[in-house]
Amino acid sequence: MCYANANMKLVKRNQKLYNPDSPLLIGDVKEDDVVKEINEPSYIDTQQILF
Repeated sequence: MCYANANMKLVKRNQKLYNPDSPLLIGDVKEDDVVKEINEPSYIDTQQILF
């Protein structure tokens, strides 16, 4: 099996699912999907600057 061809098929399928009005990168939120908000702390402020 050629992985490049398999990956291209997946890319093409995902391109068809793209919706610019959706909050998701690929696809849409469906009625039976469960969306949960989580509190994830930001690590940007704690990163050290090298220069």
